[in-house]
Amino acid sequence: MSPKIKRYAILTPFEQADVVAGIAALQKLDVDVVPTKSGALVVRELAIPQYDEWDIRNILGPDESDLEELADSGDPADNAPAVAALFSRLSDFGVVLIDVDLGEDVGIESGVSGLVRARRYLKGAPADEISAGLLLNALDPVIERVVLGQIAPSELKAVHAKDVTPGQVAQSLRSHEEESASDSGEVADKPNKRGLFGKFRRHDSGEETPGKE
Repeated sequence: MSPKIKRYAILTPFEQADVVAGIAALQKLDVDVVPTKSGALVVRELAIPQYDEWDIRNILGPDESDLEELADSGDPADNAPAVAALFSRLSDFGVVLIDVDLGEDVGIESGVSGLVRARRYLKGAPADEISAGLLLNALDPVIERVVLGQIAPSELKAVHAKDVTPGQVAQSLRSHEEESASDSGEVADKPNKRGLFGKFRRHDSGEETPGKE
């Protein structure tokens, strides 16, 4: 049985991957930040416990005690809910945590199989679950490829937070402020990340489905 992969990705409503990476660096988070058309994507790949071939957890994923052990690993970036909560406090629109368990030839399944879950975080707290399939279909296709491990963040000009220096953080913030000031009259021409997040908020309440206005 091939080792399983546990990965999480956090979709933020922010356009500037370098600014998001700078925030992660200030918090000492060892993550990659991928620029996408749907917003900066925070990505972290984790080692997870390995089980015997016929263990039910190969199908259902790690149980709560396994995840608690992983969260207490000593590396703050391993605690996906805490990282999602951190970034969700930076915007009224929150973030979406996409949690992935994948493996090859797991149990009686051949090929790649696993589970993808998605949950919104708002103001530091978990909120509604989202259909991962509907979500990924509505986003920049590169996000699904990253989530499923079909392409590595390093192939997409990702910014590695651990490589960002305090001076680079300050420079990124200054550049962002200057760009925001100069582009204030062109907002309507840019992709609407806020609209995307709002759309899924309405979908969960039953008032609107993705792709419909």
